[in-house]
Amino acid sequence: MAQTPLTSLRFYGVAAHDPTTSHDLAEHTSLVQLRSLAAVVAPSKYSRLVLDEKEMKDYTRVLEEVQAHTSVLPAPPGTIFKSRDSLLRWLELHYFTLTQTMTAVEGHGQARLTVTKSANADPASWIGDEAKESSKQLVAAASQSMRILRGQAAATITLAVDPNETRIISQASFLVVLEHWGNFAELVEKEDKRQTALDFHLSGPWPPYDFVKMQFGG
Repeated sequence: MAQTPLTSLRFYGVAAHDPTTSHDLAEHTSLVQLRSLAAVVAPSKYSRLVLDEKEMKDYTRVLEEVQAHTSVLPAPPGTIFKSRDSLLRWLELHYFTLTQTMTAVEGHGQARLTVTKSANADPASWIGDEAKESSKQLVAAASQSMRILRGQAAATITLAVDPNETRIISQASFLVVLEHWGNFAELVEKEDKRQTALDFHLSGPWPPYDFVKMQFGG
């Protein structure tokens, strides 16, 4: 029995793309163009994707390849459109919002920062009120550093910390101008040295995963 053709599209995100150029932006993908924007897609069955490690690696690979060429708005992982026409209708419906968001993130990358208790200042031996007071001091110190870093970013999102996590004090994402990424990284390093009871873990620049929330009708 012949297999059903893959007419649906896996949707990775929306890229700023000149319609007069024809090259693709990431390996094993193609583009669905609408004026100055292009959806980055790949053929797919119209079914729910299992977001396992392999799928997530493919998702991040594609978006990072696109970001190497142009600005990109990431779609939620595993997004599938039933047809090219339904995707074009969605792009048309949200075109104004998408272009506005694209303007806001153009030339920027996402920095993710995790602040943890320093291994050299582990209060494991502290008990009772002493431990509570130390925890408050670490949170206050981390908040002070986050305020300093926020001043060097176009936008900041505070990320929730798992209540079962004992070492992480604070997490945040920053939207940073790519041309100034080195300056931002240096400032993180300075805070890491200044706050001796804390360790700062910076990663990126990433596509703006935490700064884009796409809307899909039910």
